[in-house]
Amino acid sequence: MSIKLNLEGFNELLKKIEKAGGKTESATRACMEKSALIMQDELKSQMRASEVTKTLIDAMPDPTVKNDYGLITAEVGYKKGTFDPKNLSDGYKVVFLNYGTPYRKKHGKERARGFIQRAKSKAKPKIKAAQEKTLKDILKGLES
Repeated sequence: MSIKLNLEGFNELLKKIEKAGGKTESATRACMEKSALIMQDELKSQMRASEVTKTLIDAMPDPTVKNDYGLITAEVGYKKGTFDPKNLSDGYKVVFLNYGTPYRKKHGKERARGFIQRAKSKAKPKIKAAQEKTLKDILKGLES
């Protein structure tokens, strides 16, 4: 006994999926750029609230978005570079301000300010909303 399955409209659905897939990469890249800017704005805001110096805040590089064979990622914040205790990079200065230096004796202790964690938690719902909007825009072509 054979079973026959008749799918009506399947070819139309495939065409809609292909159409949505065509704009997926550009929409995803735009969403990552927007998410990176949200994170950067929130990080700068939390740094100001934690009394980080203006020169250090202004030294934060612009966010970068990379596409590695379909894996789109964003980088926000400072580059630490190599550790040189006589000439600290801005990245290390930010790390020491964020987490504190409770065991340092020679130059005094620095209290932990925790602005990175606060920025992440405040930016998370905003980024999630932007990502949901992008997903809805991509899937808009699939709706009948």
